[in-house]
Amino acid sequence: MRALVLPIAAAFSLSPAAAAEQEPKAPLLTAAETRALASEISGAAAKRTIEALSLHHRMRGSEGYAAAASLMVDRLKAYGLSGVEMIRLPTDGKIFYGTQCSRPAWNARSAELWEQTELGGLWTDSVRIASWADQPIILAQDSVSGRAEAALVDVGAGSSSADYAGKDVRGKLVLTSSQPEAVARLAVTERGAAGIVSWAQNQRTGWWGEDQSLIRWGHLSSWTDPTFAFMVSPAQAHAWQQRMAAGKTVRLRAAVEAGRASGAYLIPTAIIPGEDKAHEIVFSCHLDHPSPGANDNASGCSGILEIARTFTRLISQGRLKPPKRTIRFVWPAEIEGTIALLDARPELAKRALATIHLDMIGGNTDITKSRLLVEGAPPSLPSFVGDVGFAIARWVNAQASAYANTGAADFEMVEPGGTRNPLDARIGGFSEGSDHQVWAEGSWRVPVLYVADWPDRYIHTQKDVPANIDPTKLKRAMFIAAGAAWVLANLETESRELVQLLSAETQQRQADLTRRALTMSEVEAANLWRWSGSYEVDVARSLGRFGVTRPALRPEGRGTPTEPAFKTTYQRNPRLKGPMDGFGYSWLEDRLEQEGLPRPALLSRAPQWAGASYGYEALNLVDGIRSIQDIADDLSATVGAAPVTEVAEFLTTLERLGVIEPTQG
Repeated sequence: MRALVLPIAAAFSLSPAAAAEQEPKAPLLTAAETRALASEISGAAAKRTIEALSLHHRMRGSEGYAAAASLMVDRLKAYGLSGVEMIRLPTDGKIFYGTQCSRPAWNARSAELWEQTELGGLWTDSVRIASWADQPIILAQDSVSGRAEAALVDVGAGSSSADYAGKDVRGKLVLTSSQPEAVARLAVTERGAAGIVSWAQNQRTGWWGEDQSLIRWGHLSSWTDPTFAFMVSPAQAHAWQQRMAAGKTVRLRAAVEAGRASGAYLIPTAIIPGEDKAHEIVFSCHLDHPSPGANDNASGCSGILEIARTFTRLISQGRLKPPKRTIRFVWPAEIEGTIALLDARPELAKRALATIHLDMIGGNTDITKSRLLVEGAPPSLPSFVGDVGFAIARWVNAQASAYANTGAADFEMVEPGGTRNPLDARIGGFSEGSDHQVWAEGSWRVPVLYVADWPDRYIHTQKDVPANIDPTKLKRAMFIAAGAAWVLANLETESRELVQLLSAETQQRQADLTRRALTMSEVEAANLWRWSGSYEVDVARSLGRFGVTRPALRPEGRGTPTEPAFKTTYQRNPRLKGPMDGFGYSWLEDRLEQEGLPRPALLSRAPQWAGASYGYEALNLVDGIRSIQDIADDLSATVGAAPVTEVAEFLTTLERLGVIEPTQG
């Protein structure tokens, strides 16, 4: 193993200073800023907004989403923010925003599912199983109008032809354990089923399958196989299965009034003006998701609204000075709305120095089993932005633990009606799964800080309710995000404290890499340390994005000899913006099918080291400088083993599709 590279620490010689008594404060904030933010941010206020948002079934383009967006706009105006706007981007299932095909708006008027019993030779309604009026989550998203009175047929998973062997489903309702979209073509389009009843379970976690009463959010395609689907609990499905196994008929009546139409992505936005109007620190969340959707993601949306209120109030009272850089807040639909926003309003990405994204921040650990994650940008985008958030999060962790352990802390940040639990946030790394990955994607390359709960055993179900939300955890998560944003919005020069904190985060990463290197071959470890040295140099250089200059440090050269076939370098096609997969639509899969091209083998690999996928990071690493071999080496250091032949196949496929092009000159 070669010597560790610590470019941030080595770049500066810090003279020792005499220890002095200091008023308690969070890292990189003043004591006055710490007191102001800690006292004003209200987890209780954010929870009240969560309760209001949870009343709306917030599907993109729907009336429920419009009501939630209007609520955001009204409160932003009431709080006195500037530049309050409702951005409207048309959606019709045909318009493209970069790589995202806009999905048509979807609304439902009514939906009911009844079990019937036979009386005097006639089937009549006896038990209402599901009602849109009671719980909108019982109707799968993108269902269309339809009616059926028919027997129920269990097709198991229903996702392969073998599942239908010996079963006549024509005119019947099919019961499936899969998501409706995986069943619609085989059951409805090809075999004539009248509709779908799904008992698909929630995301697999340690608590998967424990609660048999959960009703999961269901999905159908926005374009193909028009039908309807009801979602029921595993407990209900198992009761039917037992009766059918005993030779009894289960007959249901389904009635749905719903459909898709042209609409708009509605994106509320507002700003707190800074002296510098050309650069912005952005707060992001995603406003869509089914009702109640309290933690996912009414919590993140309410969180950035509360931060907006807090900043505005503190500035108006003179407790905070106006920020040097403008702070922006946006509320789009998840992923697809962010792609559309950045494609339609490219100036937003150009002005954004960093984005802080909040997605699920309030789950009461005792109930949801959730843990707060504080993560940074993907490995392909080295940045100090995450380190600022990490330092503040470590401080909040320590304050919360001290209070839980002893009943005393400088800033316990405990809310009335909240828990007194330690925060125990997991700090560092990167994972995909929300809009932050769009901002950080190679089209826009905006550094990110991601604050989110995972796992949460109730998200995407009818039990993601406000009662699961912990106001104390909300307050602490909002403080981390607000504190990081305030530092970034006001950063001008490099401080001794900043250098020390960045050095500490560098050493933390290298300790983690040292443990990983113990499991590697000598060649793999050498590549890992080569990547690490280059990465930390680029983290130091990333301060330049904020106008803070750093010494010109040079990373060590690459250690892998490059064969001529893998020396090609590529650059992005500037006319095509966005990731290869959006929400409800995959540009890449669509184009592969159109062109009759095989799916690259690299995309079938599961990540080993990071939460980033191979395809996402491989494309992000295309910068006009890295060769195919360089990209394979970096992937092997950050995501997992990446054979250069598979990387080459993936990149040449993207070249054929016009996503990238060989670097000229």
